[in-house]
Amino acid sequence: MSFFKILETPEISHLFRLFHEGGAEVRLVGGCVRDALLGIKTNDIDMAVNVAPEKAKEILENADIKVIPTGIEHGTMTAVLHKIPFQITSLRQDWQTDGRHAKVIFGKDWLEDAKRRDFTINALSLDKDGVLYDPFEGRADLEKGIIRFIGNPATRIQEDYLRILRYYRFLAYYGKGEPKPIPELKECSKGLASLSKERISQEVLKLLGAKNPLISLTLMKKDGIFLSLFAEDPSLEKIESIAHLENLLGIQISTIRRLYALFHDNNKLLLSNEQKKHLHCLNKALLETDRRRIYYYFGEEITLDWALWSKDYKENLSWLNQQSELIFPLKGQDLLDKGVNAGRSLGVALKKTEDWWVSKDFAPNKQECLEYCLGVMSTE
Repeated sequence: MSFFKILETPEISHLFRLFHEGGAEVRLVGGCVRDALLGIKTNDIDMAVNVAPEKAKEILENADIKVIPTGIEHGTMTAVLHKIPFQITSLRQDWQTDGRHAKVIFGKDWLEDAKRRDFTINALSLDKDGVLYDPFEGRADLEKGIIRFIGNPATRIQEDYLRILRYYRFLAYYGKGEPKPIPELKECSKGLASLSKERISQEVLKLLGAKNPLISLTLMKKDGIFLSLFAEDPSLEKIESIAHLENLLGIQISTIRRLYALFHDNNKLLLSNEQKKHLHCLNKALLETDRRRIYYYFGEEITLDWALWSKDYKENLSWLNQQSELIFPLKGQDLLDKGVNAGRSLGVALKKTEDWWVSKDFAPNKQECLEYCLGVMSTE
């Protein structure tokens, strides 16, 4: 039995067998191998195969496996087995790069394919028998918490400037101790301007999802990366506080909460509508002082964010943990049933009653709310 549990996955075993029978060699590569060494379960499975994309696609389709041509022009496709996606890429060599895209040729040389990867910890590969291929001592770097470029850092960065941000992201997740200075990160940072907002956003959000991103964020600030990306050098004080509380209290990490702590707006990164809404609501919630109103009108997630920002966070979090789903007990129909005429005044009275109910810690029942609402209407 192999040391690597990942090889026991039935779908992976099946893919190994199919390619072997088709006359090809296939290996697990990159992140899934790195995570397997660390004992981390991963759902992102990447494989490399030493045949051209057309041949790899033929082997899969002959076995009735669904193939999605994810990036077939770059040699990458996605095989779907039992609803599980596996990214499969033919061995490649860079032929021409411009800092954003690489023109590649397909080959059979595993070492040449490994040379084109960014960091030593990402150049690992694993075959069906559990043999680990580690041409650049990536396993040792992983154990020491060192993020090291393969070959010359400037050369690697100039092939794709996103590798600058990837360095800080991997440092946040896998780094240990004080990282050795890499001057090329700062020297090449002007190249970040060539990257799309989408690619930058993906990397920054991934970085913010690390348990402790402060080492990387501090180094990014020192290296002038924030100035290159956003023409702004943010304070790290608040995100340090938020990350500390998340880890101290065992609260699930929120990248959008951390983003707000870093920038306070939604213009820096390309965000989903849901993420933009979260930032907007948090901004409004932080103007409030009544936690009852925040919880009722913005929900549990925003209230949690607000509590972490508050000075009395322990007491506010304790209060939040005791709350259950809240449903205002009075409806417009209840008033209509009492003979109240429909109209604007009914809606105004209902809203005032709802605010009163919130101010009373959601305690008044339906009858009490009804009486209060009728009283409001009688005085208008």
